[in-house]
Amino acid sequence: MAARVKIAIGLLVASLVLLIIYGADAAAASASPDGRGFLPLNEAVRGAGLGGGAFVMSIIGFVMSWKQPSSLVSILLFVNGGLIIAGMIALIGAGALAGENSAGAMRTISSTIAMGALLVGLGAWKAVGDRRLVKKAQAS
Repeated sequence: MAARVKIAIGLLVASLVLLIIYGADAAAASASPDGRGFLPLNEAVRGAGLGGGAFVMSIIGFVMSWKQPSSLVSILLFVNGGLIIAGMIALIGAGALAGENSAGAMRTISSTIAMGALLVGLGAWKAVGDRRLVKKAQAS
């Protein structure tokens, strides 16, 4: 396995860990009477730092592994994107759009779902590209 793919996998795994921590903290905050999670972060910082950081690391992992076949990279992109989408669907189910700032919440949720869909799309693109690379290498 190429060093670039190993680094990409490391970034994608770190991204997955950030997303899990983000989800757990958001769940703890929603269950808490004072609205605070186990991390000393407000909602905006948690979203930008953990969620945004995970998204950026996933994109970097995709770019680093682009010309190197790796089904694990594709799978991790699918998982990270799916986790983002599932988290937003859970937020909608929990009534995030029923509050006073429902228009702002809808914009945030929509853009976050779009980021998750982008990661899923990159995972699919990577899987198709990997198949082409493997077929090309076998034909040579």
